[in-house]
Amino acid sequence: MVQFHEHIISDLLEEQPNPNPNSSCSSLVVLSSGLALHKLISSLLHLHSSSQGTLLILSATSSQKSSIIQSLTTQNPNSNSNSPNQTNPPIEITFEFSVTQRHFLYSSSSIFFITSRILIVDLLNSKVPTSRIAGILVLNAHNMSETCTEAFIVRVFRSFNWKGYVRVFSDKPQGMVSGFAKVERIMKCLGLRRLHLWPRFQVYVSQDLERDPPSVVDIRVSLSPLMKGIQKAVLEAMDACLKEMRKSNKVDVEDLTVENGLFKSFDEIVRRQLDPMWHTLGKKAKQLVSDLKTLRKLLDYLVRYDAVTYLKYLDTLRVSEGIRSVWIFADSSHKIFEFAKKRVYQLVRSDGEKLAGMSKKPGSKKRKAKENADKEKEDVSTSSGLVLQEVLEEAPKWKVLRVSDTILSPTSMRLTPKLQLHACGNYSQMRSIRDQEFVAILLVRVTAGAGFGQIKHGTRLTAGAGSGKCGL
Repeated sequence: MVQFHEHIISDLLEEQPNPNPNSSCSSLVVLSSGLALHKLISSLLHLHSSSQGTLLILSATSSQKSSIIQSLTTQNPNSNSNSPNQTNPPIEITFEFSVTQRHFLYSSSSIFFITSRILIVDLLNSKVPTSRIAGILVLNAHNMSETCTEAFIVRVFRSFNWKGYVRVFSDKPQGMVSGFAKVERIMKCLGLRRLHLWPRFQVYVSQDLERDPPSVVDIRVSLSPLMKGIQKAVLEAMDACLKEMRKSNKVDVEDLTVENGLFKSFDEIVRRQLDPMWHTLGKKAKQLVSDLKTLRKLLDYLVRYDAVTYLKYLDTLRVSEGIRSVWIFADSSHKIFEFAKKRVYQLVRSDGEKLAGMSKKPGSKKRKAKENADKEKEDVSTSSGLVLQEVLEEAPKWKVLRVSDTILSPTSMRLTPKLQLHACGNYSQMRSIRDQEFVAILLVRVTAGAGFGQIKHGTRLTAGAGSGKCGL
C-alpha cells in the first residue's frame, strides 16, 4: 500500500460515530485521476472485519468491480480459504437472488456489490436488517445529484442506523466542478460532513509519485491529408453553427468560439446557459446545440475509429438526422463525406488509371445540383468501364504501435525477467485504451488477425483510468 493511501484510510478510520444523525461518520473523498482508487477501496475492504457487520458497495461499474476484486485478491492471495481472518472477494447481489436469499446475505456480515434499485426496494420493504449494516461505500460521486437513488438510500439508511458510516469516493475531479457548487450539493444530498481532497500536488501524493517516476517517450501522431481535410471541414461546420447561435441573445457570445468548442466541457457550458430558458428556445436553436454535439463526436471518432467504421457512422448520421440537421446541408458537410469515402475506396478505370474527376474538390453549387451531377457521374461510370478500388487507409496510430513495440521491447527497456513479471503480471505487454468500445474493436481485430499483427496474444488491454483489464 502506498503512503498516501495509508493517510487517507487513517483519516477515514479516525472518524467516530455521533448520536446526532447529522454528524454521523460520513466523508467525501476526491482523488486525482490515476491514483488507483480501486486499490484504495480494496484496502478498505481488506481492513473490514465481519464482526463489524455487512458492508455494501453502491454505484460501482463493471470495470471497477473487476479491478477491486483483482486488487483484493492480490493483497490477499489466500482469500478462498476458510480462515476467519481472510477477506473474501465481494459478491454481487442481483435480481437473480430471491427476497429470502437477499435477507440472508444482508445478515451474513460480508461485503457485497449491489445496485441502488435493488437496495432501495429492500429498504422500503423492510427486508434489510439495517442494524447489521456496518456502512455503505458509494463510488463515482461525480454522478450524484439531489434526485439520485443513492441520496434516497442514504437518507433511509440513516433514519434506521445512525451508527453506520457512509463513505463516498470519486477519481474524476473534473466532474465535480461542473455546474454551480456541485460539491456542496453532493455533500448536502448525501448528508456528508467531511471533504477529503487528494490532488497530485499534495505532499504525500507527490512524494510517492516522485519516488519512482515513469520513463516517458512522447510520440506525436500526425493526421493523414484526408484526415486533415475532414478535420478542417468539421471545424468549418462548427463555426457555421456557432455563428447561427451567436444570433441568439440568450447565449453568452464570448464562450461561443471554435477553440472552446474543442474542449470536453463545451456541451455542458452551452447547455448550462440555456437550461433556464430551454423551454423558450425554438427548434432551430435546440437543433444547433444537438449539431454541435454531433460535430464534436465526429472530431473525436476521426482519430479513434478506422476509415470503414467512420464512413459507416457518417452514413448512419445521414439516415438518422435527415432534414432535421442544420450542419448536414452546409457546403463543408459534402467535404466530410467526400474525404471519408476517399479513405475507404476510389473509382478507377478498368485500365488502372485513376479517375480525374474524383480528385477535384467540390464547388460551391447547390446541393440539388451536386446530387444531379453525382447521379450523372454514376451513369457515366457504369458505361465507361470504371471499377471500385479499395483504399482502406490505415489509421496513423497503428504505425505508432509498431514503433512503441520496438521502444517497449525487453531489450530496449533493459528489464530483468523478474521485473517484467512484476510490472505486467502474466502478460507480456499492457496497453492503455480509452474506453471499452475500442477494447472490443481490438479484440475482434486480434482474434481475426485483420492487419493487427503487432498486437500479440498476451497483451493486457486497459480501458480508461482505474477500470478493468482484458487479457488476450
